Amino acid sequence: MTEAETIADLAVKARGEPLIIKTTAGREFLVLPDRAPQDVTEAHALDVYLPDFISQSVTLQTVDSLVDYVNRFKTGTTILFADIMTNSIKAQLDYHAAEDAGHVAHTANMALPHSEEWKTWSTISGRLMPQLEFARFLEENAADVAAPSGADLLEACRDLQAVRKVNFKKAVRTATDNENFEYSDETEARTSGGIELPTKFLLRIPVYFGGETTELYAFLRWRLDEGALTLGFVLHRAEHVRQAVFKQIVHDAAGRTERPAVFGKAV
Repeated sequence: MTEAETIADLAVKARGEPLIIKTTAGREFLVLPDRAPQDVTEAHALDVYLPDFISQSVTLQTVDSLVDYVNRFKTGTTILFADIMTNSIKAQLDYHAAEDAGHVAHTANMALPHSEEWKTWSTISGRLMPQLEFARFLEENAADVAAPSGADLLEACRDLQAVRKVNFKKAVRTATDNENFEYSDETEARTSGGIELPTKFLLRIPVYFGGETTELYAFLRWRLDEGALTLGFVLHRAEHVRQAVFKQIVHDAAGRTERPAVFGKAV
């Protein structure tokens, strides 16, 4: 029988006498003869029924926020799932126990965004550029280069910008392990010269936004095509560096929350 049917039935049994009816939900109704029942429940008098368990999914933006949230709501079965392919960590706060099934309804999710520096260098990795474009790229991102020194780097950029209309003949590896690009300029009495560039650059950049910097090498790549020189970089073992940094972040989060972490996905 519904609540409305119960009230109607009691009203009939009241035989015309005023009657206060209280339902199982805690509501009170005044029943008068020939009138519809009136809700006379006192304000804030109803019982508040809380859910038996938390059903909530939140998305966080920093590792610190993930750690704080997990420490606030963690249980004995809380576990961290780290997906190395998507740079994401998912905290399952009410996961299964070995002997009992959990509700698996309360999660905290975080995806680590790459830093601007990492995206910048990753974008040009493996792409060859005209020498002027390459020189400008080095100038704009010189702050990310730990070696060679800033002065040596800017000198190489100036050399690249100074010789635009020349014919590059060959590249020679020097005793200092640099690459010397020899050229001739037939427009100015067949003058000749060379531009010396390092074969590798040591970068010091963060992998993820707001993270600590890490070191990796960018190896020089070039091509000579009918006197035209194009230049670029290839990041050395960049994926290995990314994975190593991600694993360290996961282990750090597990230590700060005192909860186990596994590499994989919870779906």
